[in-house]
Amino acid sequence: MKPRRRYLIAGLAIAMLAAPAGASASSTKLTISPQPDTPDASPQTQISILGVARQAIRSVSVTGQTSGPHSGHLSSYSGHRGASFLLDQQLTQGESVSVEIRIKGRKPIRYPFTVATLGAKQGPLTLTSTQPDKLDHFVTEPGLTPPKITINKSSKRARGNGSVLLTPLPSPVVHPESNNTVTIKPVGPGGPMIVDGGGNLVWFRQLTPPEVAANLRLQRYRGRKVLTWWEGTVTPAAYGVGGGVIANHAYDIIRTVHAGNGYPMDLHEFELTKDGDALMTVYSPIRVHLPGTPEGTLSPLLDSIVQEVDIKTGLVVWEWHSYGHIPLETSQATPQNSASYDAFHINAIQALRNHRVLISARDTSAVYKVDQGSGRILWTLGGKGTDFNFGPGALFNLQHDAHMLSNGRISMFDDGAGPPMFNPYSRGLILQLDHRRHRATLVRQFARSTSTSAQSEGSLQRLPGGNVFAGFGSEPFFSEFSSRGKLLLDGSLPTDDGTYRTYRFPWSASPKTKPVIVAQRQGLTGVSLFASWNGATRVAKWQFLAGQSAGFLSRIATTPKRSFETRVDLGTSATVFAVRALDSKGHVIGRSDTVPAS
Repeated sequence: MKPRRRYLIAGLAIAMLAAPAGASASSTKLTISPQPDTPDASPQTQISILGVARQAIRSVSVTGQTSGPHSGHLSSYSGHRGASFLLDQQLTQGESVSVEIRIKGRKPIRYPFTVATLGAKQGPLTLTSTQPDKLDHFVTEPGLTPPKITINKSSKRARGNGSVLLTPLPSPVVHPESNNTVTIKPVGPGGPMIVDGGGNLVWFRQLTPPEVAANLRLQRYRGRKVLTWWEGTVTPAAYGVGGGVIANHAYDIIRTVHAGNGYPMDLHEFELTKDGDALMTVYSPIRVHLPGTPEGTLSPLLDSIVQEVDIKTGLVVWEWHSYGHIPLETSQATPQNSASYDAFHINAIQALRNHRVLISARDTSAVYKVDQGSGRILWTLGGKGTDFNFGPGALFNLQHDAHMLSNGRISMFDDGAGPPMFNPYSRGLILQLDHRRHRATLVRQFARSTSTSAQSEGSLQRLPGGNVFAGFGSEPFFSEFSSRGKLLLDGSLPTDDGTYRTYRFPWSASPKTKPVIVAQRQGLTGVSLFASWNGATRVAKWQFLAGQSAGFLSRIATTPKRSFETRVDLGTSATVFAVRALDSKGHVIGRSDTVPAS
């Protein structure tokens, strides 16, 4: 019997519990959270009822073994697809809770769950030191100090595939003799960052330490392309405390998304769904009784949780806990080698068809397909509880960014290193899954070298046209490959810097800010002019203006935009200056304020 068999049996019971009279479990979309027998629900949990109109919910009764009956009210999700019962008072830690839900046309739904005994919260890592020689410095933006980007290799086949989206973070180095000892050498401040294919800065939203960003990417929200990223602080246990950000093509923040049920949102995943929801990770320190410890003893455990949150209302529509579904014995982490006992470490979530979700857990070296309605794991790929055999070169360890592709294929970034070191190098990976034969075979791997080994993080993205883009996580590199694995583009952040994921997307933006000009006097008749516009992508040329007063300016030079900041040296006796931004057709798309020479 496989270790998770008892969880499958419980999952079947959950599915049948949710089914209306006369219907099979597979025909209903009704999903309730916390799910029956959840062992560690939040004391601030709501009762989420997804898949039935609010008007059909007749009543919700919640009774704590210690706290007694709880009053509350129903609050509807957007799209008339359900509601959450919000309790007026919190539940008591460690207590058992009974729930009864009455829905029109269905048998009463009755089930229990248990409230978590919460563990100690962790404060943020505060890393204020920097390495200034590894940072870019600009005359026009003296407060902006992004990391320098180096392009080591570039080919024509990679130059037209858009901007590179990254989030610089200090790279933790885990000492081989102890998973609890980490060295971090900060390079500079964090924040969402975009560079062009030549490594030139396009946009940087610089954050003040200890605030950092992660997971910058392009997604769709309400039918429009938007930038999304996570923003917050990171704890010593390598999970985030923050929220999700959605911004438009002017970099205006149009939504900030938070986890529900009293949890902070973690950094590892922030995926928008077609239903207007956000799938996200949550890490919750709890205390549990571990096998082999004295009865009544509670030990630390870091649970990994998946939440689906209605962006418009902020309500939790679905929640799934690793603890209670993934057996602890399948983890590569132990209380001895993991200070917080991070047994699961979910780092990727993907919404699939038919109310299924793909979940990647680094510390079990496994990917799970989960049924949302019942919460049960349908299959496991990798790790100690795998349902698949592996062909040559297909086995992976400590993976990140797993995503199902078409035709039964799955992509991921195979770190292969932690410690422990499973493989000599990290790689992007595409596997073919044969569900009938329960076998995973290697389709293609993407490695920049046989010596690039990422201890953590990483991403793999399939680009239009067939190329593949890989971010090497805690290593500073990002690379683009042909579909056959040939290296086409290779870039890097400075040593000691990394980025959780790296993406490549075509990006066009028109910020609402103005271009910036600085004029520096060089002797009696010379002047150096500097121009930039943080975030603007349509600038082709700079048109410099000069005069004796702001009301009497004339053109003195026009020059192509060369990089983030363009400099021209001129001979002029003018005393004030301005700059216009021109697009490729010569149209003015922005103008700076008028400034004096300094």
